[in-house]
Amino acid sequence: MSQYSFDLGDVSPTKYFASISILLALLFALIENSNDVAFGINLLLWLFQSIGPMLLMVVSYKLGMSFRRFNQLNPWFRLFIAGCVGALFFVPFALLADLMLGNDPLPQGHLEVWRALADEASGVMPPVVLCWLAINAPWMLGFKVVKIQDQTTSAEVLAEKTDMAEPAIQLLALLPESKRGQILYLKSELHYLMVVTTAGQALILSNLKDAIMACDGLAGMQPHRSYWVNKAAVQEFRRQGREGILVLVNQAEIPVSRSKVSEVTDFLAKPI
Repeated sequence: MSQYSFDLGDVSPTKYFASISILLALLFALIENSNDVAFGINLLLWLFQSIGPMLLMVVSYKLGMSFRRFNQLNPWFRLFIAGCVGALFFVPFALLADLMLGNDPLPQGHLEVWRALADEASGVMPPVVLCWLAINAPWMLGFKVVKIQDQTTSAEVLAEKTDMAEPAIQLLALLPESKRGQILYLKSELHYLMVVTTAGQALILSNLKDAIMACDGLAGMQPHRSYWVNKAAVQEFRRQGREGILVLVNQAEIPVSRSKVSEVTDFLAKPI
């Protein structure tokens, strides 16, 4: 699986998910504050119950992105599947915590263990998955957060170094200086956008639709719902059954969906 750096863009995914987890834990700890349990202990319990599943769901999504079939699914369905998988893996840990705290009786025998796990899953998974979908909803709907300061200056500097159209320059201005180069391809990464250039790759808070509009001055196309590719970066097109693969100059392999094979073939046949 490709490894991506998360210290790029205006808000890192790590900080975003961690902040939401801590905020939810604090909120639930205040709501369920009881005289029987010290607030500090209650907060620690909720931190475990918020950070744990959040981490597992993020990992599930990232692992899923390494599979072609997963990438071909509807973005909301991908999100839902990752949420269910992450929440399901958290169920045994949640049950263990309840047993250690004495909230549930210790199950006797394998049958009771499975019943306890099923009961825990029915109580844990629905709210966890719904929360996961709600947390990601703004980005899935196309909202984004970018820093405005110094962006104009960056764009002016880039304009002097490249003949790209202004919208594409504004897109590059969101990248760290060390990653700015000719755009090779774009990839949708949950509510983030992976921008791959001749100088490297970076994650920014944006959506693929807006980025494609910014690259309108470049000869490119969308071979897959999650990708946009610069035609100048294509080195080879390989057929794989009823689908295909675009091999780029940086040796990256971009999937071509079944419905896009003919369009990609015609597009590549035209001169730039």
